[in-house]
Amino acid sequence: MKTQLKAAVINYLASRKKEAQEGFTLVELIIVVVIIGILSSIAIPSFQNASEKAKQKEASSLIASYLKAAQAYFTENSTTPRYSSQIGQFVTVTGCRWNNPATCKSNNSSVVNWSNSNRNQWYSPSGHFTIRMQLAGTRLNFLAYPTNTTSGLGVVGCYDSFSGATKLKENSGNEKGTRYVRNINCR
Repeated sequence: MKTQLKAAVINYLASRKKEAQEGFTLVELIIVVVIIGILSSIAIPSFQNASEKAKQKEASSLIASYLKAAQAYFTENSTTPRYSSQIGQFVTVTGCRWNNPATCKSNNSSVVNWSNSNRNQWYSPSGHFTIRMQLAGTRLNFLAYPTNTTSGLGVVGCYDSFSGATKLKENSGNEKGTRYVRNINCR
């Protein structure tokens, strides 16, 4: 009886093994490929946008510190700063010599301290942005233009010495490139 049971189990497993060796049909494979294509078309732009947002945070952090330095300069001197040397009294203004991220990353001597220079334009330490100071009346704008003129997300900061108001604006995903980096009103 035990041998009959063993034989029955062996026959069952052998017949089952043959059924398990069947492959996928062409339709099933096509459906899987289409699903993977749809998922990747959704995921890849999200990852690219995340990279641009990460670079944008560098400019946001820099401009936020420049705005605080502009406030401190105005508090001490009763005049709005015009140059990096003036905000450099309250925050270190560093930047890359070139507007080229690859050069800034690979060359240690490319980062310069602009705190003692009378500049109203310089490059971010990473080289991903051109930063400009623009004074119009009582309103001082810091504009961070992305290196790539058609992609990249810019940042604008504003300080109004009359009202004391500050504002920081990060461009969104549909405002890519340099043409969307404009002066803002911070009142």
